[in-house]
Amino acid sequence: MDSCVSKEHPQQEVSFVSLGMVLLDELHVPGKSPIFDVIGGSGGYGTLGARLFAGATKSKTIGCLVLAGKDFPTATEAELRGWGMTLLLRRDSTKLSTRGLLEYEDTTFGPKKFRYLTDPLKPSPADLQSTPLLGAKAFHLLATPEEITRQIPELMSLRRQYGVEQRPLIIWEPFPAACQPSNRGSFLAACSLVDVFSPNHIEVTGLFTDEKPKLFHCEQLEFYAQTFLEASVGPSGQGCVVIRAAEHGCLTASRSERFTWLPAYYALNAAEVIDPTGGGNAFLGGLAIGLQETASFAEAASYGSVAASFALEQIGLPSRNQLGDGETWNETIVLSRLEEYKSRLDENIIDRGR
Repeated sequence: MDSCVSKEHPQQEVSFVSLGMVLLDELHVPGKSPIFDVIGGSGGYGTLGARLFAGATKSKTIGCLVLAGKDFPTATEAELRGWGMTLLLRRDSTKLSTRGLLEYEDTTFGPKKFRYLTDPLKPSPADLQSTPLLGAKAFHLLATPEEITRQIPELMSLRRQYGVEQRPLIIWEPFPAACQPSNRGSFLAACSLVDVFSPNHIEVTGLFTDEKPKLFHCEQLEFYAQTFLEASVGPSGQGCVVIRAAEHGCLTASRSERFTWLPAYYALNAAEVIDPTGGGNAFLGGLAIGLQETASFAEAASYGSVAASFALEQIGLPSRNQLGDGETWNETIVLSRLEEYKSRLDENIIDRGR
């Protein structure tokens, strides 16, 4: 396997790495020509969410791990390098790149089906061995409880071997298919190893009941979050549950802060929302940077909400352009959108008083 770490600029301390997969998606929409080689996956969108807040001057603080096969497109590699990140591309000439098929049921980009077209190349902490990405301040994982139980101790051991003693921020996005009542005990136990446990509202509900709720109930989701907090999230119980609830916004729940609901950046049926794919992953990348900037779970969630908004505005990833010494994404300055979103919160934030 060949490895390449980008070194165009002096090394900066890495703030974020996703151990999710970077996929090459093939999109099929009724009545339209297929779209090929769209960067996706939890790793792709999670990295996007963090990169949005790094800005042009700190782009190297975002690590990006890509497990590529022999067919990984040159244009895709160039696009990722254009973001100026610390890119670790591990290419295996004996395998094909991870490819997925997204089939949309209609032109609203709502209901869809997904399947892998190739055997997935799943990252693990070992893929970061002896690279700057191993020393990142925050990691994002899309994983089952069993994977968390195995990979977090492995990650910590590799970091110590690399000379990094400080514990990183660990953000766990659960593998959706594992979110079943029979697995709840495993999830509760594994949460002690992570700092943030962040299912969406469907996934966390699936851990408590097989029945799909007909209505959205804030109180029920708060009960689920409380159950996890009582079991302990984080090594010392000081972690957070963040329930992402699409157009309903998000809930942050921890022992150190009051339960807080933040609104989604875009309202239901907003014209700006083109495709919700990747919004939740991008949220968590933004959340990771927000936690490092603010040390507040609720404030960090505002970063996540804004990051998600950029993922929703198009098929695939948003467009980046240089603006003097800075940059824009979809012709918008990210921090300006964050400030605009925060200005709305005084009217829309819901403090549940727990």
